[in-house]
Amino acid sequence: MNRLYSGILILILILATGQISAQLSKMGVPLKIKQLKSSRGGKVEMPSFLSYFSSEVQTVQDEKQLKPFKFAHGYPVNLTTGNSGEWFSAADSEDMAVWRLTIKSAGAYSLNLVFDDFEIPENARLFVYSETEEYLLGAFTQDNNSASRKFAISPVAGDEITVQYEVPEKLSHVDPFRIIQVNHDYVGILKSGTRRPMGKTAGSCNIDINCDAWGSWEEPKNSVVRIIINKPGGSEICTGVLVNNTAENQKPYVLSAAHCFDKWSYAETSVFTFNYESPFCKPLDGDPSNSISGAAMKAQFDSLDFALVLLNTVPPPEYRPYYAGWNRISEVSESSVSIHHPQGDIKKLANDNDASVIATFDSPYVKNGHLRILKWEGGTTEQGSSGGPLFDQNKLLKGTLTGGSAVCGKSVDDYFARLALAWDYKNDSTKQLKYWLDPLKTNPATLQGKQFYTEADLCGAFTNLTDIDSYALVPIKNGTEFAGYWGGSNSVGITEITEKFKTEANLHLKGISLGVGRIKNAIKSQNSEITIKIYNGTSVPGQPIYSQSVKTSELAPDAMNYIPFTKVVKPGTEFFAGFEISNVAAPDSFAIYQSLKASTQTNSCFIRKNNQWNAFSSLNAEKKTMSNIIELVACNINNFNTDTPRVENPLDIVVFPNPVTSTFTVEAGKEITAQQIKVYNVAGQLCTCKITPIGDRKLNVDMRGNVSGIYFVHYNNGNSFITKKISFVQW
Repeated sequence: MNRLYSGILILILILATGQISAQLSKMGVPLKIKQLKSSRGGKVEMPSFLSYFSSEVQTVQDEKQLKPFKFAHGYPVNLTTGNSGEWFSAADSEDMAVWRLTIKSAGAYSLNLVFDDFEIPENARLFVYSETEEYLLGAFTQDNNSASRKFAISPVAGDEITVQYEVPEKLSHVDPFRIIQVNHDYVGILKSGTRRPMGKTAGSCNIDINCDAWGSWEEPKNSVVRIIINKPGGSEICTGVLVNNTAENQKPYVLSAAHCFDKWSYAETSVFTFNYESPFCKPLDGDPSNSISGAAMKAQFDSLDFALVLLNTVPPPEYRPYYAGWNRISEVSESSVSIHHPQGDIKKLANDNDASVIATFDSPYVKNGHLRILKWEGGTTEQGSSGGPLFDQNKLLKGTLTGGSAVCGKSVDDYFARLALAWDYKNDSTKQLKYWLDPLKTNPATLQGKQFYTEADLCGAFTNLTDIDSYALVPIKNGTEFAGYWGGSNSVGITEITEKFKTEANLHLKGISLGVGRIKNAIKSQNSEITIKIYNGTSVPGQPIYSQSVKTSELAPDAMNYIPFTKVVKPGTEFFAGFEISNVAAPDSFAIYQSLKASTQTNSCFIRKNNQWNAFSSLNAEKKTMSNIIELVACNINNFNTDTPRVENPLDIVVFPNPVTSTFTVEAGKEITAQQIKVYNVAGQLCTCKITPIGDRKLNVDMRGNVSGIYFVHYNNGNSFITKKISFVQW
C-alpha cells in the first residue's frame, strides 16, 4: 500500500467501529502513520499464478485415495523488516515506529502467510489486513511467540494484504520475523464475496452436523477441528480431533492423519479451527474465526497413519472445546459415526449403522491396521476429511480417516487407522499414543470425554432453529410490488429486526452470529452500517441494554458472520437480540436469512415498523410465523434461574433445565395432564418416563433409565402437537 496518512486513516476509522475477525490475538486497531522514514518499496508481487497447479494436485490425491484437500499454492519468499517494506513514524506515539509491507498475488481469493524466526518483543504488535476487503487479523504480540519460532496466520480475504508491525523506536533495528511463504488460495476457502468460486463445496449427500435426526453429537462435535496445514507447495486441509488423556489435565492434544503431516515441522505452522459449522440442519456456511496457530508434533507413525500434536495454546471457553474420549479395545464397534470437514467445508457427519471390519488399506500401511467402513448409511467423506475421527456407538474415538473410495453417490469403502494399534504398536514414544494419552500409566481400555470448562466459563451456541426450518431471503410485497426484505432493507418502515430468546440459565452473551443473505454496496462508501442490539423484555423488546455498530462492508453474504461483543452482556432469561438497519445508506441494501413457517408454529421474530414493535405473525394476513437465522454464543449456560419460566402462549410449553441429567419440568400455558405429554427418542420410539404433576400447569418428567441422547417432548394441546427438543446426559 503506497498511500500514506490519508489511506491508513480511512482504514482505521473503518476498523475502529466495526467487526474485527481474528485468531487468538489481542484485538485492537493498527496505529496511524505520519511520515516516511525510509523506503525500499512498500509492495511486493508474487509471480503469475497458473491454474494447472490445482488440477495437478487433485490428480495425485485421487490416485492415492487419500483425502487431504489442497486449496492454495505456496510461493517461497524471504521478506523481513530489514530487506523490504517501508518504515514510518507513528502519528500518535512519538516513541513507536511502524513498518508496513503490502503483498499482492493477482487473482487469489485469499492469502495466508507463514513466518519463521518469529519473536515479537514486548510492547510490539503485528497486524495483517486487507484494505479492499476490510478484513483484519491481530494484534499478534509476544504472547504468540512459540518455542519453534514459527507462526502462521489464517487466510485473509482478497489478493492483496498488508502486514503492519509496530514496535518501540529503540527496537526498530531488530528483525522480529521472516515471512517465508505466501499461499495463494485458488479455491475460495473463505466466506467472502462469492462462496467457493470453483465449486469445491461438500457434496449434497453430506449431513450437516447439527441435524437432530442423527442423534446427539453436541459434545463430540466440539472436539473436531479443521486444520490448515502449510507445506512448501502450498496449503491443504485435513480434519483432527481434540482428545482427552488419563491425567485429565486439559492438555490440548489433537489427533489426525500422518499423511497430512508428512514432516513433523508442518505442525508448527498449521492453523486449527473450531466450530466451523452451520448453526442448524441446513448447509449455510459457517464462520471460521475460532482459530489457533501452531502446535508441536509429539508422535507420528506413517505406517499406521496417525499424528498426535499438542496445540501451542489451550482453546479458550468461547471456542467450546470438548476433549473426546477414546476406546482402544480391538473389537470393532456396533455402529460408527465420523465427523469431518469434506472439501474443507463446514462440519459434516457420516453414519454407518453396521459393524466396521478390520482390514488392510494398502501398502505401505501395517496389515490389518485399519477399520473399514463397508457402506455409509448417511453421508460420506471427501478430500479434506483425512484425519477425521471415527466414533463408536458410545461416542468414543476408535480411529482416524486415512482414505478410501467413498463419495456422494457411492459411499462405500473408507479406511480409518485403528487407535487400538496406534496405542502401543511401537515401543518408541514418538510412534505411539500410549505415552502421551496415558501419562498416569493406568493403561485403561477406554476413557470418557471431558468438558473442562464449568460455571461461568461453560459456553455454548444457541438458536431457535430446528431440523424443519429452512433459510431464505423473505421478500415484502406492497400490493404486487417488491418492497424489500422482512430481514433487512425495505421501503415499508421497518427499522429493526430481532429474535426472541427464552432460556433457563442466566446467560453471559459473548457475541452474535448473523446468517447474512444479502449485501449490496451500490456505492463504494463507508457509510452503511447495522447496529447490533440486545433488549430486555418479555412480550416485545423493552429497554436496550447493549448496542454495537458494524459496517455492512465487513460482513460476507451467504454465510454466518460472528460478531464478538466488546463486553459481556447479561440479559437475564428472557431477551431479544437483533439489529437496526436505519444506517444502511441508500442505495445500499442488507438483509439476513429467515425461516418462514406455518401459523401453527412458534413465532420468534419481532419487527419494529413505523416505530412500533410487533410479532412478525401479526404483520401478515396469513398469520405465518418466522425465526431469524441468528445464533448467540454465551457462557454461564448451566447457571439456572430459580424463578420458573412463564409461558405466555396457552398452546405452548417450555421444558427445563436443558440439558437434563435426571428429571426435567414441563410448564404449559394452560392446565396440563400427564396424558398430554409423550417423550420419544431420535428413532421415533416412545420412551418409558415417569411423569408426575407438580401443579396445574407443570409436570415433572423423570428420564432415569433411558440412555443419554437427544429426545423429543411431544405436547398435545388439543389443537395441534408441539415438539420440544431436550438433551439427556447421564453423569
